[in-house]
Amino acid sequence: MHHRIALIVLFLCAALSAASCSRSRTMQKTEPIMGTNVTITVVAPTAAQGEAAIEAGMAELKRFDAMMSLYKDSSEITAVNKAAGKRAVKVSREMIEIVTAANEVSMLSKGAFDITVGPLVVLWQMRLKEGAVPTDKEIARVRPLVNYRNIVIDRKASTLFLKKQGMIMDLGGMKGYLADRVADLMRKRGINNALIAVAGDIWALGRREDGTPWKIGVQHPRDKDTVLAVLDLSDRYVSTSGDYERFVIRESKRYHHIIDPRTGKPSKGVISSTLIGTKGALIDPLTKVPFILGPDQGMQIVNRIGAEAIIVDEDGRVFMSKGIKDMQEQQAQ
Repeated sequence: MHHRIALIVLFLCAALSAASCSRSRTMQKTEPIMGTNVTITVVAPTAAQGEAAIEAGMAELKRFDAMMSLYKDSSEITAVNKAAGKRAVKVSREMIEIVTAANEVSMLSKGAFDITVGPLVVLWQMRLKEGAVPTDKEIARVRPLVNYRNIVIDRKASTLFLKKQGMIMDLGGMKGYLADRVADLMRKRGINNALIAVAGDIWALGRREDGTPWKIGVQHPRDKDTVLAVLDLSDRYVSTSGDYERFVIRESKRYHHIIDPRTGKPSKGVISSTLIGTKGALIDPLTKVPFILGPDQGMQIVNRIGAEAIIVDEDGRVFMSKGIKDMQEQQAQ
């Protein structure tokens, strides 16, 4: 499987000499968590405070991984999925929040994003591994299991119930919620300037050590040497999804990991989508929506929630929301 981060953090110490940079309070650590690399960068008053904040951030992400991983038998999501069609399962308050946020995006996108897409994802993974693709019959059999409206959230009892046996929730599109929580944790610890990068998603908190905004480059989905835009970001979350992240070639056709819940097949038309906003729990799942609804409808939803976007279609056309220009103009001044 091919994976590439499409967001590049540029010139971390651009305004500082190499010597002062090494002595500065900008600290960084990368750890493998949730099957991907997580990098936390902080600008801290002291080295001890910076190290403690990074460790606390990593520990928080590991705690969420233990709760949300489909690959851990002891996770909360596994318990909920196993009890599908049978009974409600008591879960943590965070799990209720994550699923509520996911359903918000499902309603906003009329089901284009749906965390119950799990059965389709599993079917595609199985068949592609065998060197085949699912038949229309197989897809038709699984598709009725995909419907976010069949998740029963009981906030009072703190339980989740999936109405149909065989339903599978997949929280892969909810990394933004975790990044939000780590950003909150940083602020509580007195760290107001930090970068939290989970796979291709980045929370840019505050500013760099020299007081300038964080600079994030958005890579072209087909040409990794081309940068579509360099964005000045401060207190913004940026998320990128692309058909190049995970894909396989079967019988000279390309199949990627973003499944359209309406057809049960990988989406067509859009090859990359980058969204910028203030709430990761909303922005991360919304990056999948332009793939399914197309650039125009995708951009309409982005505008409706006051976010910004860069969308690339399969013909190589680049669509940018109005605010992207301002984010680029700052750096030109």
